[in-house]
Amino acid sequence: MNKKFAIIDIGSNSIRLMISDGDKSLKKYVNTTKLAEKLAKTGKLQENAMERSLTAICDFVEIAKDFGSEVHIFATEAVRSAKNSKEFTDKIKHYTGLSTDIVCGEMEAKLGFIGASHGQNVCVVDIGGASTEIVCGDKGEIIYAKSVPIGAVRLLDNCGEDEVLLANYVADNLVLYGNVPRMDKLVAIGGTASTIVSVLQKMKVYDTEKVHNFMLYKRDVEKVYQLIKNTIKSKRCEIIGLAEGRRDIIVGATFELLKIMEMLGFDYLYVSEQDNLEGYLLLNKEKWYQ
Repeated sequence: MNKKFAIIDIGSNSIRLMISDGDKSLKKYVNTTKLAEKLAKTGKLQENAMERSLTAICDFVEIAKDFGSEVHIFATEAVRSAKNSKEFTDKIKHYTGLSTDIVCGEMEAKLGFIGASHGQNVCVVDIGGASTEIVCGDKGEIIYAKSVPIGAVRLLDNCGEDEVLLANYVADNLVLYGNVPRMDKLVAIGGTASTIVSVLQKMKVYDTEKVHNFMLYKRDVEKVYQLIKNTIKSKRCEIIGLAEGRRDIIVGATFELLKIMEMLGFDYLYVSEQDNLEGYLLLNKEKWYQ
């Protein structure tokens, strides 16, 4: 029997699980737990957010066991930057018996690039809940990588949906990327880009195959931004394709994506469903087989 791996990504907005046969993804799951809620203002993971996330992690470990998979857990910016991250990872260890690999910003950027680039001359953008990574490379070799602590949940905590506040906050953070190399292709990974496609395509049921490699124009990102921003929160449930867990954070994140496209000089990008989950597997599977 071929060995199966289960990768759990503890993100700042969502906990995700990928079941893999070592070569390709067999199944993916997501649970939006908003782990980074209020982190930007307090510097700490909130008790309720930790409990929601811990429940999701434990559920995913059980699913992984049902598949007969070897489980590996990694965490990104929310856990990386929180003052009380050890309290959270200790709870994970207590309830699952598993250690959590807290990846640095540079590694987080690398994972997304490995998962999405496929050896192309490409720039990969990953807007997460608490950080955004921009990575450029060619033929699998990274030539630029930077992670900046700006993301969907941080934008909501700091700016709400005020466009003036968003513009200033995003501009102040995007300058931190400095001179990003110009690449042939722009690829976006993560929930922001996939949600925009879902809304644009009015997906009643999310379809990974329709999202993967979707060519997303800046004018369509702007269209989705205006639609959601101009819909009051109590009515956003009527927007087809907009998942419940994204209704409060998508406005700022979509605005950020627009500004990144402008900064990098692209009128369109490609959305990839292959991301840091695949990257983490590809980077580590050789030693896991030993």
